[in-house]
Amino acid sequence: MVTFLPRGKKVTKTKFMEKENQQQVQINLDPNSYMITMVNMGFDEEMFHFMITSGNQGRQFTATPKHAKRIYLLLKQQIENYETQFGEIRTQLPTMPKNTSEEPKVGF
Repeated sequence: MVTFLPRGKKVTKTKFMEKENQQQVQINLDPNSYMITMVNMGFDEEMFHFMITSGNQGRQFTATPKHAKRIYLLLKQQIENYETQFGEIRTQLPTMPKNTSEEPKVGF
């Protein structure tokens, strides 16, 4: 509900308005069944595409470049806080496997 008041009038928040704006969200998660097992990512000019799998379930997400950067900044901040409290996380990006056998080159 939106109420427009004449210019110069002040709005004071009442207890009724505070109760009206409260929302309750309940989420039930089993932490063992939602452990991320694989993440695939790609992007084009307008969107970042994420494919996140957990066990035998997969979810696909898209985000604008601005929101993808916000996700990155949030993860970076949380990882820095974690490492401050528990020590450095040692890891690296996975590398693409090299072809062991090259196919014969045909053409120019």
